[in-house]
Amino acid sequence: MLYHKREYSLYSQLIKIVLLIYSLFVISFSAIFLFLNHNMQTNLYNSYCRTIDYCLTEIKNDLDIANRSVLSTLYSNSDLTELSCTDNILNISVCESSLQRTLNSYLLCYSTVDGLFFYSGRNDRFISAVRDLNSFFPAYFRDMLRSEDFSTYYREIPSKNSRYVLYQINGRYCLVRMFTYNNMIGGVWVNLDTIMKRLEQSTSKGTLCAFLNAPEMDAPVRNHTECKEDLRPVLEKKRQLVTYADSRYMKFQIQPAFCYGELLILMPYSQLQQTLDLHYKLQGVFIVLLTLCFLSTFILFSSRLQLPVRELYRISEAVKDSWQPENVKEQTVSRCKEVREINEEVIRLLEHINSLENQVLKEQLLKKEYELLSLRNQISPHFLINCLSVISSMAGTSVSRTVLKSMISTLAGHLRYTLSTKSFVSLAEEIRFVRNYYALNNYRYPDSLTCQIDIRDLCDNAAVFPCLILMLSENSIKHNLSTDTKLKLIVSAHEEQDETGATYVHIRHLDTGNGFPEQMLDDLNRPNPAVEEIADGTRIGLYNIKRRIILAYGDSRGNIRFSNNTAMGGAQVDIIIPYIPYQDS
Repeated sequence: MLYHKREYSLYSQLIKIVLLIYSLFVISFSAIFLFLNHNMQTNLYNSYCRTIDYCLTEIKNDLDIANRSVLSTLYSNSDLTELSCTDNILNISVCESSLQRTLNSYLLCYSTVDGLFFYSGRNDRFISAVRDLNSFFPAYFRDMLRSEDFSTYYREIPSKNSRYVLYQINGRYCLVRMFTYNNMIGGVWVNLDTIMKRLEQSTSKGTLCAFLNAPEMDAPVRNHTECKEDLRPVLEKKRQLVTYADSRYMKFQIQPAFCYGELLILMPYSQLQQTLDLHYKLQGVFIVLLTLCFLSTFILFSSRLQLPVRELYRISEAVKDSWQPENVKEQTVSRCKEVREINEEVIRLLEHINSLENQVLKEQLLKKEYELLSLRNQISPHFLINCLSVISSMAGTSVSRTVLKSMISTLAGHLRYTLSTKSFVSLAEEIRFVRNYYALNNYRYPDSLTCQIDIRDLCDNAAVFPCLILMLSENSIKHNLSTDTKLKLIVSAHEEQDETGATYVHIRHLDTGNGFPEQMLDDLNRPNPAVEEIADGTRIGLYNIKRRIILAYGDSRGNIRFSNNTAMGGAQVDIIIPYIPYQDS
């Protein structure tokens, strides 16, 4: 290591640097201060917008439920149908009483709705339920529905009342929506004061609301009567903050989804100003504390303290850039004993970390090899048991000794193949033993198994795991082959290329059996399945195949997908692995 030959002082440089940093920080903080203020105003405004939207959505949902209740009653209520058809006074009285109870129960469920009504034009019956018994709106609706040209009014209701319509009655306002069905009219109405109160409760006290461009209304409908100033100057301004009646407000102009016209909401700016004032005070305190911290830092730090700190910073940067001990050894340090000791300890620590990393890497490679070997050891006994069961079932039958000898010879070849120590075999060799296994099963079930194999020329020399396709065929035959039905197996392989130009081998295995159960499909296609997750031990070979592919290639390169083929009605397994030419070692 290199050492400084002489000491030097940074006191004068420290003064300049501290003043420069402080000046830059004050300028930066001022810009950030302005940005945060603007951002806070915007966030608060957006927060109030969301609150208003949520309140209007609740009102709309309440009204929609009331609409559906009225429509449902019009369409399916037997009392309403009886009321529109009968002239019997007793029946009419009973129906009216039942409908009155129905409307009262509906009204208890809606916090926004102020009244519901039904009207039968045939016998001039009007049934209503109101929240305020002194309300004069029901009488107005009853008289309105008794108009002379009733049939024309009937036809106009659907087009006029696709949304709630604003009505002015004796200086009061309400929103009404009517529905017609089978010479009956149903309606829902809500007092405008109810909506205004809910908006004020959701925002703040002193909020002003007005409905704009309401049909058949000459002036905006307001919830405040103490101020009669014209609202047009407020509407012409595009700003979020406006002045109205010598006071500042936040302006919100919204189109409600449940009625015609726009809703203008003016919220007192004092609500926003209180939050901003607290923010200003906190920022002022922060600036004062920051100034004191800078002055304290300038007094405490000296040249002898700054130099070791900078050297430590160089060491940390060297470690950050590369975790190699050589990079730290090349760093020049001061004559400070503590810094030098820290530097030496960092070097020893990095050397120890590198040693541990190499050790962990070796252990991971060994673990991967042991896991692959364990999976192969699970497959071989599993396959042997299935083959021996085939031969055992035929030993006491009329099959000749020549046939049994051929079967045992075929089995011996399969055992040599499955118990070999090769990590990979060519796809052509795998297919050859697959054909032998098909022949072995045809001894047991004559004319019950057919196979179709289509392997492209390039794929013949592709390196695959031993028993990769063999285990798929063995699984299909074990669970689907019988003397009653004929099983067909289709094995194909072709090459594919991705967008980077890399070549892959796509192997597909199909059968005409019963397919996979839905629960098994979910388990097989779950990411990174483990053999220990199998509850009853069935079809362990499928789990082992997927586990071997994940261990060898990873999820990004090797892939296996289990599904049910809709055309053939059986199980389908698609395997995509990188194309690696087979080399016999």
